Amino acid sequence: MKQIKICPDCDTEYFPHIEQCADCGSDLLTPEDNLKLQDNRRQCREKTLENPVVIRDGDLKWMDQLFNVLINSGIPCLVTSDAGCNKSCCGSTYQLVVSQEDGERAKERIEDYYAEVDPELRASNEMKDQGKCPACGHSVGADAVECSDCGLTLIIIDS
Repeated sequence: MKQIKICPDCDTEYFPHIEQCADCGSDLLTPEDNLKLQDNRRQCREKTLENPVVIRDGDLKWMDQLFNVLINSGIPCLVTSDAGCNKSCCGSTYQLVVSQEDGERAKERIEDYYAEVDPELRASNEMKDQGKCPACGHSVGADAVECSDCGLTLIIIDS
């Protein structure tokens, strides 16, 4: 009898000839490889962070997604929260924290993840870096707030 394969993310079992999970798209592993991966993930989650730094903040769902991206990449991290005020008018904010030594590697992995999720983002950033509007290709200045040709907002200014 041939060995099964397991999705490392959702634990779904598959026949051995199947390579990717139909539910989440992850590459399937043998049971032995899955156990090794799960052990590595557990060790990564339990590692104490030296000189912790916040690299992202946002809502819990997004921070949890980035947490899993970093853990799956072997970068120890944790999600912390700021409880907000006691009047229930301010929502909690969440921070993704890594050790200072892993900060750059974590930021690079998150940028790669953004490009995986939204491939057009990398192309848009490259055009912007070349001084061109990502929407129409018209030349724009480095300090331009919007494209003079198509009107695309290039910079979002927080008020």
